[in-house]
Amino acid sequence: MRDVAATGATDVEIDSPLVADGMLRVAGRMLSPSGSLTITLAVNEAERQIAVPLPADGASHPRAAAVWAQYRLHRLDADFELHRAEIARLGKRFAIPTRETSLIVLEQASDYLRYDIAPPQELAAEFKRLRENASAGLATSRREHLEAVVRMFEQRKAWWNRPWPVQPPPAKPERDMPRPMALEVPPPRMAMAAPAPAPVAAEMRMARSAADQSARRERSERNERSERKSGAASAEPQIGIALKKWEPNAPYIARLKAASADTVYAVYLDQRPDNTDSSAFFLDAADILLDKGQRELALRVLSNLAEMDLENRAVLRILGYRLIQAGEPALALPIFEQVLRIAEEEPQSLRDLGLAFAAAGQDQKALDTLYQVLVKPWDGRFPEIEKIVLAEFNAILARSRQALSTSQFDQRLILNMPLDLRVVLTWDADNSDMDLYVTDPSGERCDYSHNLTGQGGAMSRDFVGGYGPEEFSLRRARPGIYRIEANYYGNRQQVVAGATTLQVRLFSGFGTKAQKEQLITLRLKERTETVFVGQFEVK
Repeated sequence: MRDVAATGATDVEIDSPLVADGMLRVAGRMLSPSGSLTITLAVNEAERQIAVPLPADGASHPRAAAVWAQYRLHRLDADFELHRAEIARLGKRFAIPTRETSLIVLEQASDYLRYDIAPPQELAAEFKRLRENASAGLATSRREHLEAVVRMFEQRKAWWNRPWPVQPPPAKPERDMPRPMALEVPPPRMAMAAPAPAPVAAEMRMARSAADQSARRERSERNERSERKSGAASAEPQIGIALKKWEPNAPYIARLKAASADTVYAVYLDQRPDNTDSSAFFLDAADILLDKGQRELALRVLSNLAEMDLENRAVLRILGYRLIQAGEPALALPIFEQVLRIAEEEPQSLRDLGLAFAAAGQDQKALDTLYQVLVKPWDGRFPEIEKIVLAEFNAILARSRQALSTSQFDQRLILNMPLDLRVVLTWDADNSDMDLYVTDPSGERCDYSHNLTGQGGAMSRDFVGGYGPEEFSLRRARPGIYRIEANYYGNRQQVVAGATTLQVRLFSGFGTKAQKEQLITLRLKERTETVFVGQFEVK
């Protein structure tokens, strides 16, 4: 069949362009009581037209609309990504399972409401009542959630504004404390009883010391006010970031590393048939190709991850992270958009997409996307992820050189709080628990069991249900070495396929114009395994 045209009808769909057993099945919507179809057939390289009348008294059938929908879905599915929204609408409207819908049991009005499917006429009134109640409940839930986020932000500001001692107390030896439920800012120390009167000379020294301290506090407060206005640190320390490059030990690694830049891709092709189901193989091969200057080939190798399992959000997230790491955030955007379609119930999907927009220089889209993480209530598996996203949201806003709109945002959530040091850990495995450790120059380690250090280093809430992020923040860094480690605490997955891929981002001057960032990707297999990731050196 070459073509089909209609008079008095529209939205004409065909079952197949091929005439089988003398039959050509056509469906459409009538616009008038009668009409006609003009069908153009190809017969031995010649065209033949057939006129088929659509009689006014044609018999109707209860399944006619569903047949038309099936024909239309079949055509749209040939370009699924372009038509996925319409495919979802048709599937819901005509109760047809598609890639965007599944087989759903619909018995009560609440079932139709849950899946946002138009109910039959007999359930329409109940459906409308339930929808109005649900809308009111959702609005209330969002208001309460937003107020909770504002309180989280106030806690963050209290920590950021608190004056921490120049020389922190000795590191705490306890390592097996129970996991806390939230980051708590310790209350001010209790006032001590006044000492006995000191000699006059000592009093004079104490007075001078107190005056010096008061002057230092005043200078510090002036600097803080200036810093809050400018969004940049008043005195930038010299901070270096050193990462320990991840060295996998798979058997194919030696061959790929030993190959020259001209032959490494041929070696990859030789090894690929034995590793087609291994995401680690493609990640490792791409890393080695990048190291050898074969950028285009490395990106081609990474594209294999998208073909392994298009519905596996873990693999797609890894691909998106690697594309950003390779300096190709524009290529990562459609990957993270697909992850969001697959896992819209996980805030990490919105966070990843928002950060990808920022990496691609689309700051307004980044802010709009990240703000959705702040205003939407999430499952308890993702405790206080809003605090981490707020830091990223405000840092993008403060560092952007674009004209950005902020009137749509709650102004109580807008305040940039720059940091000397920041570390963020994420991972790809659901129902898995990874931990971030940061040990400061005094030997004090900040982790889930000791989430606030003597110099003000703060660890975010512990994510025990998968993905992260876990964040270490330090506003003022004392000179010395800060050691970064990642620990595989455990998992609750029934089946763990391969290693868990971790992403660790290290920032210096976070939220300032001088912000620097380095990213490392590594994999952990064994529970309780702890690896050294890298370090900050503060001078």
